[in-house]
Formats: sequence, structure tokens, C-alpha cells
Amino acid sequence: ASPELLTAFAKLDAQAWSVQETCYSVLLKLLENVVRSPDEVKFRTVKRDNPAIKAKLLDCPGGADVLMAAGFVENADTFSLSVEAPIELCKAVVEHVKVHAKAQQEAAFRAARDEKIAAAKAEEAKLNEMGGFARGRHKLSGSSDAAGG
Repeated sequence: ASPELLTAFAKLDAQAWSVQETCYSVLLKLLENVVRSPDEVKFRTVKRDNPAIKAKLLDCPGGADVLMAAGFVENADTFSLSVEAPIELCKAVVEHVKVHAKAQQEAAFRAARDEKIAAAKAEEAKLNEMGGFARGRHKLSGSSDAAGG
């Protein structure tokens, strides 16, 4: 990956996973459209004032940088990819985004899982300190009713 793309990923990585996920989704849609239909001019222009593009991509630190790493040029009211721009660069960025987004997704899932495990261990430690459920105290009252007697 190019230094520009790595810098863009670093900016994106600093955001919450939910923000990254939305940004990656929009980036892939835009860039894959160009790769699939390289001669379609409408896919080579991204309007800065489009509310969805602005909120999901351009307002996300690093989002516009990924577009530019793919060959898009920033203009006053658009990002555009010239017809002469090599489509291979766009293809390469799509692959890098897919790999990076998957790695970030896995990292976010691991972090969430680790957080749940830590919370469960903390709760168990608290119960052990109090001699609570983890030590079987909950069976002290009413156990004869449960045994049918």
C-alpha cells in the first residue's frame, strides 16, 4: 500500500468501528463502481455536497484521503477521477481497503469479546469475594422445596 493510503488508514483506525465500517462500505461501493464500469463517467465523480457521501465518507477522518490514494483529485465541489487515470490504482486500493476493513472488523470483534470476558471475570471475582452464587450460597434457602420435600 502507498504511504498516502497507509496514512489514510491510520486516520480511519482512530475512529470507532461503527464509523469506520460505514466509511469503508461507502468507499468500496464508490471504488468498485469505477472498477466495474471504468468508462462510466458518472462513477468517476463524487459530489462533496451529497449529504450521504458527506456524512458517511467525507466527514470521517481519512475517508477522502482513501479516495485520493485511489487517484481521485479534490476539486471545489467534487472529487473526480480523470478518464486517463490508471484503473489499476483504483483496483489495488479496493483490495487494500477490503483487507484492511476485514482486519479492523476482526480487531473490533476481538476487543468487544475481550471486554465481555473481562466484565464476566470481574463479576465472578466480586461474587467470590462475597461468597455469593459462585460458592453455592444461593442453595441455602428453599433447597428442600426444590428436592420435593
